[in-house]
Amino acid sequence: MTPEINRRGCLGLALALSACSQARAAQAPVALGDRAHFLAQPRYREALTACFSHVLGCGAPMVLPTHDPAGPIVAFRFPGGGAISVQFTPEALDEAQARRGAWLELRCEDPAALEVAVLAAGLPVIHYAATTTFYFAAPGGQVFGIARRDRAELKG
Repeated sequence: MTPEINRRGCLGLALALSACSQARAAQAPVALGDRAHFLAQPRYREALTACFSHVLGCGAPMVLPTHDPAGPIVAFRFPGGGAISVQFTPEALDEAQARRGAWLELRCEDPAALEVAVLAAGLPVIHYAATTTFYFAAPGGQVFGIARRDRAELKG
């Protein structure tokens, strides 16, 4: 004789196992990766390439193969680690809209020197009252902040 299967018991066990899995996942530390990607309108390609290549010191971009008709993708490796890729497509947000998207943080050995380079390049400075971080907009509107350890709000 075959034992009868208790469906409610199996469902309860499945839910309990799922809850345990979720609890374990919640305890695992989460970190932001070393890569980022964003879209930009094609008219900013030359200025963005110059910004990443020269102002931010990334050097010449790599052109990534894509079969996406939306547009080409270029990628830059930062000299201190990490990478960013940009897809140029007419579907990208306009400059004002991009400034209201995600803001990315840059880290470097000499934040003051990078701030000077950004200012010398004529990139727009973005002021945000909640922090003393130096923010600027790359061509096309993507906002970057330059991380500093000496920010006033970090001192206690």
